[in-house]
Amino acid sequence: MVAGILNIASGVLGLISCLCVFILAIVFIIVGLDAPVGSDYEFFSLMGFIFLATGLIIFIPCIISIIGGVFALKRKRWGWSLAGSICSTIVGSFLGIAAIIFIVMAKSEFTRINPQPEPPGTKS
Repeated sequence: MVAGILNIASGVLGLISCLCVFILAIVFIIVGLDAPVGSDYEFFSLMGFIFLATGLIIFIPCIISIIGGVFALKRKRWGWSLAGSICSTIVGSFLGIAAIIFIVMAKSEFTRINPQPEPPGTKS
């Protein structure tokens, strides 16, 4: 349960930082678009597009981190929970490292989606 909360918290903090990067990108693009051709202000437009691309790249791990946190809270789909923890490490390192440790330790608590039937004669 703690790993799920850490994943979701890391994802939400990452989304807030993405929002800040997007706002910064919009400001740079607006300043760059108002600049005359050949001026130094074209640099602002270029930086705006770089910030926009960076925000989009960071956005994907944030969403995966939140999805993994939800699966960890439900104790279903261990693989998604681990992927969310790994993406959580990309977004916010200390929260993600703790989440990975908790997810790996709690692997036995997760339910299997398609449990394999036991072979005949192995029941005790």
